[in-house]
Amino acid sequence: MPIPHRVFFVALLFLSVVARAEDAPKPGDAPKSDKVGRLPNVTFDVKKKQVRVECEALAVNAPLEFFCVVSGGSEHESLLRTPAKPSHIHTALLAIGLKPGRPVQFSEALKKWLPPKGPPLHVTVEFAGKDGKTVSVPAYRLMRDQNTKKEMKPMNWIYAGSRVMEDGTFAADATGYVISVVNFDLTLIDIPDVASNSNETLEWERNPDVAPALGTKVTMVIEPAGDAGDASGQKENGAAKEKAELRGVSLQATAAVAQEGAQDGISDVTVDERRMNALRERWARVVRPHAAALREAAQAHYEVIDAMRREQQRLIDEADRIQRAIDALEKEYQDFTTPRPGPTDASPGEAPAQAPSQPPGETPAQTPAQIPAGQ
Repeated sequence: MPIPHRVFFVALLFLSVVARAEDAPKPGDAPKSDKVGRLPNVTFDVKKKQVRVECEALAVNAPLEFFCVVSGGSEHESLLRTPAKPSHIHTALLAIGLKPGRPVQFSEALKKWLPPKGPPLHVTVEFAGKDGKTVSVPAYRLMRDQNTKKEMKPMNWIYAGSRVMEDGTFAADATGYVISVVNFDLTLIDIPDVASNSNETLEWERNPDVAPALGTKVTMVIEPAGDAGDASGQKENGAAKEKAELRGVSLQATAAVAQEGAQDGISDVTVDERRMNALRERWARVVRPHAAALREAAQAHYEVIDAMRREQQRLIDEADRIQRAIDALEKEYQDFTTPRPGPTDASPGEAPAQAPSQPPGETPAQTPAQIPAGQ
């Protein structure tokens, strides 16, 4: 099996020990013949090979991608929601003797998508009718074609089994995918055909003539359908044929590529819708569950950066004010220390010129003492 199930086998061992302890007849009691295992919101009957899951009806008026999801998951695209963990439903299916197959996958060798494989499952729903009596309806009857409004034809689902991710998380627990009506590689129970989950290809909607009203308590009953091989009725020969295709396709693919290259060298490039859908699914699986945390983180990021920028601007304004004060002090200091001219026009270091004693061109006047005698 492609999915490691050691954790679930350990859980089953524990459950079987508990069941044996509970079912052990006490003195004077009649021996019990039925074994019913119980997990949160899930019961399983090994003898009847039946798993019962507690659910609640939704009233979605939109194209469907799921028949059942975990509460709080993709409820806008599903008919039912359940508080049960997909891993608990998985454990119950293992307990009644079913072996999971594999999810839908893309074959690089065949260049196409391969449908899910696994034991076929018959799914019914039980709920109280208008008269109070329990109504049991095949799950497919709760859906109809959104164009023709015709009820879905009888079909079985596939126990694909989801998978365990690298961190040890059961993938269906992380996504909340319990039963899908289009292909998802992480869903627990899928349809037997290749069906794109692209919005423009969705074809099923809620059948209001059969589906229970919003909020109705529903029990989803899961049982093996016919031979526990695969839903198409093909057994080992189908798997062998697929393996033979995979072995022989390499040479065919190489020849096809060589033939295309030998023509005109022009490639007709188209979008790989399956690849794009797978990438969108991965984004939805990894990112969408953390939407609230991401919004909170984005808001906190905005507020912190905005506050830091305001503080930065305050510091810039404060630094500018300080710089203006520095400039003013520097200017005042320069005024104090810059030399200025003296009281005369003489250049620094020159003696001041003496004023003349008489007008230019005149001889000095003789004083009486200087006049010769007899004159």
